[in-house]
Amino acid sequence: MLKLGNYLLCGWLLAAWCGSAAAGVQAVPDRDSSVYAPGEAVRFAFRPDGAERIVCRVLDFDRKTVREAALKAGEELRLDTLENGYYDLEFEAFDAAGKRTGRGSWPFAVIPEVDRSKLDWTRNQFGAMVMPHTAYPLADRKRDAEMMSRIGIRFVRTQRLSWIQIQPDENRPPDWTMSDRETEIYLDNHLAIVANTGWPLQLWASSGRGSGMRNPDKMFPARDRMEQLKSFYTELAKRYRGRIAYWEVGNEVDAALFWLGRPENAAAGNKDAILKDFCDYYTVVARAIRAGDPEAKIGPNTTGAAPDGHTYRDWLRKFLSDPEANREMDFFSSHYRCDIPAIRNVFAEKGKAPETDAIVTEIGGMAHVVGRTIPTWREKKSNIRVTYIQCGAAWIEGGKALCKFLLRDIPNIPPQAWIAGMLEKDFKLRPEYVAYATLIREFGNAVPAGELNVVRRSGSGWLQCFSGDTGAGKVNLLILNDAGRARITLDTSEETLLLVDPMGRERRLAAADGKVSFEMTSDVPLFLRGRITPDPGPVEYPKPVVAKVYRPEVNGGFEKKAELNRIPGWRVITDEVGGRGGRAVNFRVETDRDVKFSGKQSLRMHAERKSGWYGVMCVLPAEALPKPGPGEYLELAVRYRLRAEKVAGTGTAVTFSLREKNLRRVSWSDSAFEWGSFDWEMRGKRARYDRLPENFGSLTVEFYLGQATGTVWIDDVEITATLYRQPGADARGIN
Repeated sequence: MLKLGNYLLCGWLLAAWCGSAAAGVQAVPDRDSSVYAPGEAVRFAFRPDGAERIVCRVLDFDRKTVREAALKAGEELRLDTLENGYYDLEFEAFDAAGKRTGRGSWPFAVIPEVDRSKLDWTRNQFGAMVMPHTAYPLADRKRDAEMMSRIGIRFVRTQRLSWIQIQPDENRPPDWTMSDRETEIYLDNHLAIVANTGWPLQLWASSGRGSGMRNPDKMFPARDRMEQLKSFYTELAKRYRGRIAYWEVGNEVDAALFWLGRPENAAAGNKDAILKDFCDYYTVVARAIRAGDPEAKIGPNTTGAAPDGHTYRDWLRKFLSDPEANREMDFFSSHYRCDIPAIRNVFAEKGKAPETDAIVTEIGGMAHVVGRTIPTWREKKSNIRVTYIQCGAAWIEGGKALCKFLLRDIPNIPPQAWIAGMLEKDFKLRPEYVAYATLIREFGNAVPAGELNVVRRSGSGWLQCFSGDTGAGKVNLLILNDAGRARITLDTSEETLLLVDPMGRERRLAAADGKVSFEMTSDVPLFLRGRITPDPGPVEYPKPVVAKVYRPEVNGGFEKKAELNRIPGWRVITDEVGGRGGRAVNFRVETDRDVKFSGKQSLRMHAERKSGWYGVMCVLPAEALPKPGPGEYLELAVRYRLRAEKVAGTGTAVTFSLREKNLRRVSWSDSAFEWGSFDWEMRGKRARYDRLPENFGSLTVEFYLGQATGTVWIDDVEITATLYRQPGADARGIN
């Protein structure tokens, strides 16, 4: 055995691999999770072991090299005395001639164990969501559960306890094998189950079957299947009685993506009727569940636009105005940065108890990686900040069952335009997994103590502080905004405080003259254990000031002379990804003198047959737009008039896209898609951009009649790009 500094390099005899080539060399940790407790030795073998020499280095969260070693063939790498945190092991393999034959990396982490015997587990409101409706082997479910349990996650949101999952075939009875085993796995790993259920429907059970309409699995059940549906959900609840923390009925049902109502209402685009359809459906499912488990907690799930609603507005008020739905709602569920105080105001207005649970079952960072399968380090790191902000804000507002979306990226689907998982598809760690473990250790055993007014306690930018109380002391989450780096100065009555970063690394701070001071950066939130004294008055963030406004001339009234599929100031889109014009099949874009909101004419888009993503696009070139710098952001806004006639399919919407110079999309955001028939109505959309991507070429405003039929008219388009600057704080002016 050879010892080099903190390394123990051991011969690892792997007879099965003798003589293998080194080109495919891989680092193999001694455990599947790649997660170690403080003080445990981290051990890696390299397989196949035919390389003559392997050179290793270990990078920490700060991208600093903290260990280096050179191994001979067959030797094991052992790392001792690593502090808490996320690490990447990088290695290169060389043959006897010194030629590099392979290279690779493997992430691992050092995370303290969770001792539940010392915790008040009912305080812990942190969870994660696992695979939605894609293939999900039982072994993966077990491993996911173990990864959640390892860092102290309490809630798991699953979409597997649903009719379509347990009885997909109308000619076969329900098969409870997988749901029974999954439920056992979660309970064995100390996980409370949030069962997202009631959707989608099997095609054979849908009233939209045979209608030729889009997404019949998101429609109201067929009349002749209602008794079967009720019987199933009663049996489901009876089978898992007392083992489900929350039954969520539907997913983001205030949007037109996962709930479409009865076919006739979906075809007409009657939004009030579609919302009433959900009230009826929800009541049926809730009563069936309650028949199987009278103590069940049941509620609807919506987007982060709650309480107002995304497509079907004013959603929560209308839902609770239905007396049957109101009676059957035990909690309300939403996503991301919903407005929990406003939700509670609607509760009070509609006669629900103020302590009614508001749960948030999709929450956290989501980095865009359009066109790439591998996210950058900056993207992986940025998710931590967003997750901390959303979780911290929801937590102090009394939000419960805060489930990070997602535990793990979804396998067996094509690469997505974002990463949200704390783990990669193949269970490799991301730094957010370690950061979430730290969040749970700091806040999981605390009760919310509100947001503290320390806004102006940073030398530049401004400061947020979410505070909790463990009973043994205070813990505070600090987030720096609108400054890359700043010195923080806080008042305290304690002599010593403890600073903890997202990796769980601790540093003691000594107070002087009742103050504690330290540096922090905006991309690394910090926990501060100890009592701090806030400034008097309510928390008020600095109000942004307008630095520059750009209002492009875009022929927004469509008054200029135009030809078929040639509109001055606008491009016709036949390829939504590239944004390039071309020949559109059965799609017409032209001006209309007979139907307009104002002026002499409007823009008319018409499609006879559903096919491509067709529309028009206005290009705002990079050189014309204000550029956001530190402490600034760009807001793009559009206002317009819209009229629709017999729009069916995906519908019509406005989209903002960030594009490269060749018009290739980098990222985009859509408004709610609309369909049916309605007269002229005002519409609008806003989006904020804190930074613009590399190779940024343009921002585009796009109106789609996407994968749809029918006619839409657009008029009086106004586009505004506004650069805002946060005034920042000056700690020298304090006291």
